Amino acid sequence: MTLLAQMEDDTIFLIVLGVVLLFAVYQLVFSPDGVHAAKRDEKGEATDFERRLLDKFDHTNDLLVSTRNSLLILIILVVLLASLFLIFR
Repeated sequence: MTLLAQMEDDTIFLIVLGVVLLFAVYQLVFSPDGVHAAKRDEKGEATDFERRLLDKFDHTNDLLVSTRNSLLILIILVVLLASLFLIFR
């Protein structure tokens, strides 16, 4: 009984899984962390509404970044498990 699959078995599927894994790792490591609000050049004080709006914008941005990172980590785990299953079946 051999632990490794034959070369012709699922080779294309393993290559596709490897490409998906590389893309997910690239997106996780090299993509910017969300959108950042531009700094105001005006000397005037921001209103209470503007402060609350920017605060909510920052919280939403943090939520979106953490959701994206969680999904990418989930994709990486699924790809690794599928690859290990195909290699060591």
